[in-house]
Amino acid sequence: MVDKFTGEQLNRTFDEVFKQTDRASAIVSSSLLEELLERLILAFLIDNEKTKNNLFDGMAPLSTMSAKINVAYHLGLINKNEYEDLKIIKNIRNDFAHSFETINFETQRIKNKCIRLKVLTSTNPPKDAMDSIKNTKTFFQINTTLLASLLYYHLSQTEHLKPYKYKSEDNDKEKRENN
Repeated sequence: MVDKFTGEQLNRTFDEVFKQTDRASAIVSSSLLEELLERLILAFLIDNEKTKNNLFDGMAPLSTMSAKINVAYHLGLINKNEYEDLKIIKNIRNDFAHSFETINFETQRIKNKCIRLKVLTSTNPPKDAMDSIKNTKTFFQINTTLLASLLYYHLSQTEHLKPYKYKSEDNDKEKRENN
C-alpha cells in the first residue's frame, strides 16, 4: 500500500522548510501537510490495496487538498482548529504558487491569512516563546510544523475501519449453521 512515513523524514522536511525562500516554504509545508492528510485518511479507511488509486490518484474524489481537508474533518480525524488552519495554509500555498508578482510573508494579504492561524496559539505557548517569533514567516513555519506534528501523531493513533457487515449476513450464517 503506502510506505510508512517516519519521524526522521518529517524532521528532514522541517529542516528544509526553515531554509527555504518564502514561496518554497509555503509550498513545501503545504505539500507535507497534504501528504500527511492523505496518509491519515488511508490509515482510517478499510485496508484495501486499491483505495489509494480509487480515491486519491488522478481525478479521483480525494485528489485535491481541499477534498482531503474536508473528508478528514468530517470523519473526525482532525479537529476544528486543524481544519481551519489547513484551509488557510492551502490558500496561502495557492497565493504563492499562482502569483506572478513578488510576494512574501510580509505581503499584506499573506500576513492577514497567517494571523488567522490558530494551532500554535491554541496551545497557549509561553509569552516569551511567542515574543521570540520576530516575523510572519517564522510564525507560519512554527505553526505549520506543529500542525504537521499533530497530523503525524493522529496518524500513529489511527486504526483501519473494519469492512461493514450487514445484520442479514449474521442471520444467513446462523441459518446455514442450523441446517
